[in-house]
Amino acid sequence: MLTASLQGPGLAPVLDTNDFGLWDATLATTLGHHRSVLLDGREPFAAHFRIGQLGPYGVLHLHGRGRVRLLREQCGCSVLWLQRRGLNEERINGSAWLAEPGTGLLFQPGDAMQGETSEEIEGVSILIPEAMHPAPQPMVSPLLVAGPLTQRLLASARQLAAAAALRPMGAEHAADAFSDALQAWKDEQVQPAPRERITARRRRETVQRAREWMADRLHERFTVVVRQRLQRLRGLLSDPGQDQRSIAELMATCGLISSGVTSANYRRWCGESPRRTRQRRG
Repeated sequence: MLTASLQGPGLAPVLDTNDFGLWDATLATTLGHHRSVLLDGREPFAAHFRIGQLGPYGVLHLHGRGRVRLLREQCGCSVLWLQRRGLNEERINGSAWLAEPGTGLLFQPGDAMQGETSEEIEGVSILIPEAMHPAPQPMVSPLLVAGPLTQRLLASARQLAAAAALRPMGAEHAADAFSDALQAWKDEQVQPAPRERITARRRRETVQRAREWMADRLHERFTVVVRQRLQRLRGLLSDPGQDQRSIAELMATCGLISSGVTSANYRRWCGESPRRTRQRRG
């Protein structure tokens, strides 16, 4: 049974199914030009798809089980994908990117994408009308992770999704905040801020922002260090040269305790078990 981390009366159910064919047909009517492939038909498949609206922004919540490959071209609006659970490997215009929980991917009109999901995945797509994000800008990376304005954009996108789902009083302010954050982020892409000389005051301000960032995330299960170790473990599990080593050995190599807790944390982060990562490499 799939349990979504984002629920609320503002998100209307569009699809709840174990039928991959129905899922594929629904995506065709929602995402437009695409082609889906279920990579392992022996594994149970499930998909929950809900949709809402807040201001000019559409909000699509997806929660699914079963490794899927998606070939598609972004048409019309731009889409900001917020990874909430599992991993999403995307090849965008020929370049590979890995989205993990807490990161975002920005798809722009004309982008050609080939994506592959982990065994379990959950995320939110924010549909950005052309009027709000006109004329695609060339970007160094469509993967949104670091930087004050990028973090502001991701935080406002998560608040927008939550407001669209829960519909609290004043929910429309979340749409305005996202519009402001998107504009600030776009302005930086067009005209990057000049590099500043780091002064003692600047260092203190940076440290304070880092403290505030960590304080806001005390509820999160994974620290940066643990995530780096899990990323390292995933790399070793995917390396054919490590096939002679046990999963317990690889965990120890990454500074992780070989236990059911570590395996559960890996599944929660990666969307599949360590054994499954090794098995599906081929």
